[in-house]
Amino acid sequence: MKFFGTVSLFAFILIVMSLASVRAQNLSLSPPLNFLPAATTDRAIDITNFKGRYFIAWKEAGATGIIHVCYLGKQYDTRFSQLDATAGTEVSAFAPVLRVTDKHIYAFWIGTDGSLKYIINSSDTTFNTQAIKTVSFNGSPKLKLGVTATVINGKVMIASHADNKNDMVVAMLDAGEDGVFKPAVLETVMDKRSTDYPFIVTLSDNHARICYTNDDGMFYADYNPADKTWTKRTAVEKSKTKVAPAVYHAFSTSRLFYLWKGYSKDNFIYYASEHEQNRPVNGYKLPDYFKTPYPVSICSVDTKKFIMAFVGEDQKLYLSYFTSYNPASWMEDTLFPAKGNFTLKDIVIPGAHDAGMSALNGTGGMHGSSINPCNTLTQKLNIGKQLNAGIRMFDLRVGAFKNAIYTKHSSSDCMADAMGGGYGEQFKDILDSVKTFLNRHKKEFIIITFSHFCPKEAPADHVADTIFSILGKDLIYNNKSKSIDNIKLNDLAGKVIITFEQYANREKLVDSNSMADKAKTFLNFRRAYAATNQINKLLAKEELFFTSMKDGINKNDLVRLDWQLTQSSDEAALICNDFEDEKVSPIVNGIMLLTNVVKKNQSITDLAQFGNKYLPSKINEWIANSTINKNNKPNILYVDSAGSWITDYCIELNGTPLYN
Repeated sequence: MKFFGTVSLFAFILIVMSLASVRAQNLSLSPPLNFLPAATTDRAIDITNFKGRYFIAWKEAGATGIIHVCYLGKQYDTRFSQLDATAGTEVSAFAPVLRVTDKHIYAFWIGTDGSLKYIINSSDTTFNTQAIKTVSFNGSPKLKLGVTATVINGKVMIASHADNKNDMVVAMLDAGEDGVFKPAVLETVMDKRSTDYPFIVTLSDNHARICYTNDDGMFYADYNPADKTWTKRTAVEKSKTKVAPAVYHAFSTSRLFYLWKGYSKDNFIYYASEHEQNRPVNGYKLPDYFKTPYPVSICSVDTKKFIMAFVGEDQKLYLSYFTSYNPASWMEDTLFPAKGNFTLKDIVIPGAHDAGMSALNGTGGMHGSSINPCNTLTQKLNIGKQLNAGIRMFDLRVGAFKNAIYTKHSSSDCMADAMGGGYGEQFKDILDSVKTFLNRHKKEFIIITFSHFCPKEAPADHVADTIFSILGKDLIYNNKSKSIDNIKLNDLAGKVIITFEQYANREKLVDSNSMADKAKTFLNFRRAYAATNQINKLLAKEELFFTSMKDGINKNDLVRLDWQLTQSSDEAALICNDFEDEKVSPIVNGIMLLTNVVKKNQSITDLAQFGNKYLPSKINEWIANSTINKNNKPNILYVDSAGSWITDYCIELNGTPLYN
């Protein structure tokens, strides 16, 4: 079985995050994606993070099914390393669970005889699947329905359901140096009844919480293992389910998430979130595409992100990516007010290369018939959606088409002189999106740069006048001849910086930008363009670029990491051509098709999907070995196929010492 073909875990997360994200109350979340197409199950799945490595466990569908434990990889892996293994020939009727201690990761499940079985990892990425262990309990009791576990004061605490109608049971498991558990005592949870197995979570070294369900609704109670006492049950308001409700810590805080499927035939997923000492009083429904008959599982990525895993109504396995911030307001959520006195040189923001080329609305040039989405489109989201995904720097090239201004992507500044090119989004639509966005988000700011002007198509003065007429001058930042190293983020909030290549107007509402080692323009981008479709050449080019600036840059410089893989001439000429074009003979069409199959030519966005997965891992590596330092750190991560994935990584970087 393969994990999403041969892509890395980060590439998968990139795909998930590049999907349109939505808001559910105080969470931003991506639509779920089936990540192990060949796997099915009729019970819950579990996901966990062990030393930055992700594992998932499930049982195969059926009255009893084989137990799978699968290593998915690390978040920023660039090579595929998925390992799927089965726990020998062991089968179970119930869902397995994963639990992590300081030294080990365990997979637990209930055997067909009602015993609690487990395997232990043999490395950071594998389990010893042949050494099946059984926990020895007093009286050899039988368990049923399912098991969950947590770690409290160095010991593993398990919670399950007794082999009767309503009793829940718990036990503290103490392991030796080899990770094998010593004989333990299984205790019945007195005066509390559940119709399904409970979920358990650690509150402190002295307390754990179980969350459970019965015919009256959903409840929780806290346990002190030192004196073996329980608090009274507390109801989770407005919640009712027949399936085990989940409870988890997320974002590395004392905040708890309670998640449950609806009552009876209602398979929608609901959640409540509250500080662990407070009683949750409101439950919220996740969007309609989150549906499951079973409990769900989550694991933390870091202080702002977690992954939720669940089984769909089709019995397939799904993941979704959750964040505690809204990509549409990430600056307000993560930069203000703490970094209000920082400048653009002190932070990093996500940028979109050829930002307006998410659609092909027309073609031009001497060979316009050879232009198609595969050799022209650089983005999957339009500008409005990119704004909501957190993108804050946009590279635009514009030209005249059908008596209006459109974005363009061509081999020459003037389309008439180009071998070929395409027209993307209409300029008015882009400006309307920017205006609407800034009116809604008063703390966000945007940089829009224009280049590749063709005066006979769209003179700079005409483009500037169009901007003023639609945006209005109040939304445009007037730098008043100030240097960018003296402009505070507080001054930029709610504004858009507009710069044109080697052009400025008198009011400085539009100022000049350049791309040089040194320039006198308002904004100079330090960048290196690799012009290759080979990832090793891109990596070498960018590493040399940062090495060349180790000692520092100029006051008006912003460091822009240009991370694009460019099509070869064969790829640009052949891929996605219309093979039924009447102007081309059937023989030539056949040659084009055959060449594409043999050479596996890739579209621009295909190349981006491949190249983008290397970006975080290489930047992290260059920061670690000081190739990137405080003197030369990137201020813009400038990519094709921009989406919330690159916003997320910028937020992560802004929280590191490099940007503080």
